[in-house]
Amino acid sequence: MIIGIVLFNNKNEKEYVNGMKEIQLREIKEFSKKYNKNNENKEIENKIKEYGIDKVCINRRVIEENPLIFNLELEETKRYDQKESLRCWAFSGINVIKRNMADNLNIDIMQFELSDNFIVFFHRLEKANTTYEKVITEKTIDLEKIVEKGILKDPVEEVGNWKTFIGIVKKYGLVPMKVMPTTYEGRNANRVTNLFSEIVRSNAITLLKLKQQNKNIIEIRKVKNKMLEENYEFLSKVYGEPVNTFNYEYINKNGDKIVLKDITPNQFVEKFLSIDIQNFVFISNVPKKNREYGQKLKNPQSININKMKYVEYLHITSEELKQLTIKQLKDNIPVMVGIYIRKFADKYSGILDTRLYNYEKLLNYKALNKEDAMLVGDIELHHWMTITGVQIEEGKPKRWKVEDSYGSQEKINGYYIMNDNYFDKYVFTVIINKKYLSSKQLELYNKKGIIEK
Repeated sequence: MIIGIVLFNNKNEKEYVNGMKEIQLREIKEFSKKYNKNNENKEIENKIKEYGIDKVCINRRVIEENPLIFNLELEETKRYDQKESLRCWAFSGINVIKRNMADNLNIDIMQFELSDNFIVFFHRLEKANTTYEKVITEKTIDLEKIVEKGILKDPVEEVGNWKTFIGIVKKYGLVPMKVMPTTYEGRNANRVTNLFSEIVRSNAITLLKLKQQNKNIIEIRKVKNKMLEENYEFLSKVYGEPVNTFNYEYINKNGDKIVLKDITPNQFVEKFLSIDIQNFVFISNVPKKNREYGQKLKNPQSININKMKYVEYLHITSEELKQLTIKQLKDNIPVMVGIYIRKFADKYSGILDTRLYNYEKLLNYKALNKEDAMLVGDIELHHWMTITGVQIEEGKPKRWKVEDSYGSQEKINGYYIMNDNYFDKYVFTVIINKKYLSSKQLELYNKKGIIEK
């Protein structure tokens, strides 16, 4: 089939094709006439062609209105750099707990790092197992139906969230960065994802064929275990093999040399992580037509790590999210935040503010409200960061200090300054210890969740 565009002269223009109205050449001429009638349009056009949209549209006054000043601020730590990986969730999870662990180790927080490679190794392996088990347990033996269910779409993608993080930590533990440092391929998700995805998809097809041959589930799972063994080998060569036990030497704050010998990753967590990470829950602001505040919701997407089946969250107002965030910060605990940062974000000044660019004035930009933007897919939770400070004026938050995971060279030493208006529009979820919830919020959270459609 050849698809082409047919242009007609003004006398013979066809206005409708297949019931849809076409753009008319006379209309283009009229658009051009009106565009050129305003001299400012050409001036803006020339500037954007040379400097780009954001440099031309940026509002410097907004940058000045967001200084790096906070009256509630946690101690700074060494920034992580996820490079081209998709590990923001792992780094943000680490940022929530590392101050607590550093305090218990009595080590300078700037000298303490936890291994992201260790977390992602087991995350990938668990995802492979989940894919295999879905193929095994689904009633169908039809590959097309398996594909339609999305089981093989992203079988081992590196993305995750807080529930993924705590599932790995509770099951496998943690190790310091020195024990399992980030490898070359750990800085770039795509190469490993592409290769490992094909391996897992190929294995999934093999498992499906065994089902088609009416092999019993015990035989099929023996084959699956062999596949997992091979997956373990692949991941070990890429990320390094995780240790069963390790030694950890460091100088504590008193100047003493401390040596931890033959400690397991699980023992390391049990001994030095004193906050119960399983008490931290998803609190969200995800407005939708006919969705009331105070509802407990469930995302039907399975996690399947350490018996964790769903992400559950309490849907409340943005103002309530902020108050819970402040409560946790006052206890010196950072707040993991799920956010959208692909608009009105400047990595050079480090500002997040919905007024940062004059798109509306210069480009006829029309902003959607949060509900409509979510509904039509204009915004979504795509990144995890960590809130570590807030400026409170007259009892209300004015701006927030947000730690990213792209090193300390960009933004302000790796931190964003997020205006409160950005929190309202683009923050979806905060991870909060249940003890900070009001009695009413806790009661609502403890109710059975509603499965999202």
